[in-house]
Amino acid sequence: MSFNHALGFRVSGDGSTILLEATDRHEVAPGTIHFAVLATLAEVAAAQAVAASVVPTHLSLQLVKRAQTGKLEARGRVLRAGRTLIFAEGEVYQLGALVAKASVTFARV
Repeated sequence: MSFNHALGFRVSGDGSTILLEATDRHEVAPGTIHFAVLATLAEVAAAQAVAASVVPTHLSLQLVKRAQTGKLEARGRVLRAGRTLIFAEGEVYQLGALVAKASVTFARV
């Protein structure tokens, strides 16, 4: 079982969005999704956008709004790609509202 599958992450049909039905197993407090779940979801979305063999070397996450149990979706995009490093971001949304935003640096492997 893959790490993403174990967390309950699914990739959308076109591959551009990572989906999660957040449940009580993802909570840090009743009804509130754990920071680490949001960070991982944003990082996975950013890596999906990179579409290359990479490993994260740095991640910074800004929590914008409380994420609650229910549907979450994350989208990533590449900001700049160099020979060895790729800079990307991942954003996590709930009901159309931004709840978390990550800046991620990846190293090519």
